[in-house]
Amino acid sequence: MDTGFKQQVREDFAEVLLNTEEFGRICCWNGMPLKIAEDARSEDQSYRAQGVNKNTIVIYCRDIDLTPSPEVTELVELDGKKWYIEDVRKPYGYLIITLTRNFA
Repeated sequence: MDTGFKQQVREDFAEVLLNTEEFGRICCWNGMPLKIAEDARSEDQSYRAQGVNKNTIVIYCRDIDLTPSPEVTELVELDGKKWYIEDVRKPYGYLIITLTRNFA
C-alpha cells in the first residue's frame, strides 16, 4: 500500500474524528493519555446471567498511538475501569477496538 495514502488517512482521521472539538476526547488508557472517539451507537448493556450484565463499547484511535497493538482478551484500563478487549480491527491508519466488561 502507498505509505503516502496511509499517512493521509491517518491525518484526516486525527483532524476530523479525533478532533476534541468535534467527536474526540482524551481518555486514560492503562495510565497514559490517548485520544479516542467513541461509537455512540455501540454502547450496549445486556443481560448475561442471573445478576450479571455485560457492557460493550467501541472506540477508535490512531494505530500509531497504541504500541504494541492491543490483543483480543487483553485486560485494559479505560478511564479507571477494567475492560476486556473483545475485538480489534485495523483499517488503514487507525484501530477499531470493541471493549466489554461484566458488572452486577
